[in-house]
Amino acid sequence: MRALGIVCLLPFLFTLSAFAAQRDENPASELQVHRWMKDLAGEDWVLQSVALEELGKRKAQQAAPRIREVLEKGKTPWIRGRAMFALGRISGREIIPLARKAARDEDPVLRISALRTLEFVGGEGSSDLALELMKDSVLEVRATAAALYAKQFPQEAWPTVEALTRQDRSSVSSGLLRALSHIGSKESLDRLGELFADVNASRERRREVIKALGSGDDRVIPLLVSATASFPSASPEFKLGAKLLGQRPRTLTGPILKALLVSDENASLASASSLMAEVCPTIELGDLLAKTWPGRELPPLALQAGMVALSRIDPARYEAFFNGYLSSEDVPTRAMAVACRSLVPDQALFETFRPFVKDPEIEIVLAALTGLRRTPEGARPEEGLVTYLAPTLESPEKRILLAALGLLGERGVVEEFDRALELLTPILSGTEDELRKSAAEALSGFCPSGRIGAIAVAQGYVGSWKVVGPFANDRSNLGFGTAYGPEEDGEAENYKATYRWEFGGGKDERELDLGWNETGPEDVRGEVHLAALMPVPVKYAVAYARFEIRSDAERKVRIQLVLREETAQRIWLNGEEVADYAVQRNELGGSIEERRLGPISRPRTVGVQLAEGMNRLVVKSSTFGGDWRISLRILDEKKNRMADGIVLRSFEPPKEG
Repeated sequence: MRALGIVCLLPFLFTLSAFAAQRDENPASELQVHRWMKDLAGEDWVLQSVALEELGKRKAQQAAPRIREVLEKGKTPWIRGRAMFALGRISGREIIPLARKAARDEDPVLRISALRTLEFVGGEGSSDLALELMKDSVLEVRATAAALYAKQFPQEAWPTVEALTRQDRSSVSSGLLRALSHIGSKESLDRLGELFADVNASRERRREVIKALGSGDDRVIPLLVSATASFPSASPEFKLGAKLLGQRPRTLTGPILKALLVSDENASLASASSLMAEVCPTIELGDLLAKTWPGRELPPLALQAGMVALSRIDPARYEAFFNGYLSSEDVPTRAMAVACRSLVPDQALFETFRPFVKDPEIEIVLAALTGLRRTPEGARPEEGLVTYLAPTLESPEKRILLAALGLLGERGVVEEFDRALELLTPILSGTEDELRKSAAEALSGFCPSGRIGAIAVAQGYVGSWKVVGPFANDRSNLGFGTAYGPEEDGEAENYKATYRWEFGGGKDERELDLGWNETGPEDVRGEVHLAALMPVPVKYAVAYARFEIRSDAERKVRIQLVLREETAQRIWLNGEEVADYAVQRNELGGSIEERRLGPISRPRTVGVQLAEGMNRLVVKSSTFGGDWRISLRILDEKKNRMADGIVLRSFEPPKEG
């Protein structure tokens, strides 16, 4: 539980947009509008309701005709009422005549929607209608009519609203809550406060009070601040209140927050400071907090929220405040201080954070490693980053390892590559896939030119191939069944092959002289892009690739290959065929979304036995329309890790000159 606060608050630090209250909904894209309008034409009332809400909220003018159809022909009064309100949000006062007419409909649901629409758009001139419907037989209609009347004539509405909210406090409707907010007098706001604070009030009631306060004028600000600050900052109620307060002048919200920040009510300090960060992140309030909070016995969550608020305003200005809690005995508070301190530009941050990187508490180490990614460009520890991070790169805690690898990948330098590769080899050859992939990705970030194969080999991928091709193939993959020269004499240096130009309608054939070319993988996954290695452009083709593995003894291993659609692979080990796959289009399955991301691939493993000493594997691969790549990984017989006792060579390109 002690980490709950830091878990909730840290995202505010590292996602600056989290501080920005959304004042207006973003305009809908054409695709969104199209989808919502399609939902309107369907039969699902839930989808229709969501579409009406979104289209109205975003004022999608192009949707108005379709919404009007729903208003006229909707199957239920409820959905027709939702359509009316959405249309009001889009067209404004143009909806008034239609809403006044609907307010006298025989169905109470439609009457309520009509009154709510008039209240929203400003139905001046509808006071007679509101007075009439304040005598309606349905309580919710009377309450909504009272809200409409109170918006236009607050003083005259108070006696009626006061009586209605006094009679039965257990079930005060949202319409009456809005009426109290529209009236805005001390008495009406006191009544709202009582309804909010009632010990029997449900959470839904309290949320409705906050929502209702959004309808009032600026006199509601003190109550809205107080009500919002009574909820945790991660709650929907807090977010709603903060959004509503964000639409009010800072000159009015600031003094209220100032009083809260120096109050003795410690229980609400965390939310008050979060509210300051969200609504009014000013230097005046920040300086007040930084000056008055040190030395006070404050709840840890309040301190953490206060640091988030100060970091939102100006981290460098409040560096001393953060430093004061770097030695806090409360772990989440100390972690938050570390996180906030990292936001202060500091070339010496690696030295400052040295003890935190070695801290026994996981939360502290994670905050330090995450924060160090923010150090100014060029900042490095004196002994080098790999040595500095060595304790974390050998940590048994997975989260720490992943954080350290993320930092290493961003800030590692070429000169430290060999040391880093040596340190990370146990991870690269190990069983934990996520860590292996993260380590490989980190190393690739500062890998010297031509050394990517070393990362692949450390994971068990083949790191050096000899490739020859292309040999003839066609759309039906007939060439895959043809035994070309390398199958008859794998030791020959050169082969003759017929090449046909398959592009732009050309069909000319010519003879090619082909030889074995050595190459390495193009990425940390050991992939070789065969098409890119061919001496001429290819559409359908066959190629051969070979490599050697040294084994210290006879042993069973698994070869992991990757299947791709519209390609084929056949593998021989020491002259014996051990695998044969030809994959047709759509054979590998996959969702539409997965296919949009690129060609589908699936791993397969084949069990084989290596002889002691040198072993040769030959791969015959073809493309008949697919993504033409190969990669092989040599795995333990049973475990998901690189096989023991084997040696794979890594290709290194010739040095220039």
